[in-house]
Amino acid sequence: MSVLDNLLVEAMNSEVKAKEFYENASAKAQSQAGKKLFKELAEFEQNHYKRVEKIIAYRNKGIKIEKSEIAPENPVMRSEIEGEVEANKDEIVEVITLAIEAEKNAQNRYNQIAELFDEKEGKNIFYDLAREEGNHQKILEDEFYQLSNKGTIIWD
Repeated sequence: MSVLDNLLVEAMNSEVKAKEFYENASAKAQSQAGKKLFKELAEFEQNHYKRVEKIIAYRNKGIKIEKSEIAPENPVMRSEIEGEVEANKDEIVEVITLAIEAEKNAQNRYNQIAELFDEKEGKNIFYDLAREEGNHQKILEDEFYQLSNKGTIIWD
């Protein structure tokens, strides 16, 4: 497998770890709004995983690569968000703050990886992933703003 494919598999694994973090937070959340938010954040990460999986499959002519096939001992990429969340009244603000930082870090990481490539394909793939992380950061910042100004999460 190429360096690009290895980095994509690592990105995929990183998205799985982030998804697991949010699923754990959802299970522990006391409020329904918190459960819903964390579930949505887990879905963000699942969508990233699926997107990277499709890129790998396309690059490898349809051969599906499972996350467990490659487990580097010293990965270049680690999940930007991990650990445990304790269920309490500040859970939503705490996790949104962590998630915003994680999205910023992931965006920076993908931009840095894009710069490592001379060829256009690698650059474009990781710049696109960085843009997606930036979009998720914006969504989270908007949610944080609503929470800060209203004291509650509002969904349509």
